[in-house]
Amino acid sequence: MLHIEKTYSSFEREEFLEYFREKGIDKGEGRFSGVGWEVIVGEEFKRMVGAFPFKAIKLEIWVEETISEEFLEDLRRSFLRGGG
Repeated sequence: MLHIEKTYSSFEREEFLEYFREKGIDKGEGRFSGVGWEVIVGEEFKRMVGAFPFKAIKLEIWVEETISEEFLEDLRRSFLRGGG
């Protein structure tokens, strides 16, 4: 099983909690699991980008190699944001 840590900026923690509730089983305290994966959604923290503070969330992901590309691509697509 692969262990991956990802940090996302400018998202609310609740957005990740809702996403993973739809995908798998809520084990409480930000921990979710499904077939071949488990995720811990961390608490929000402030991340400085230059002089600007942004909300950030750290995800700890454990995923089977056989589904890792599909799992991570779905997560990436679900949390894309355009700007401009």
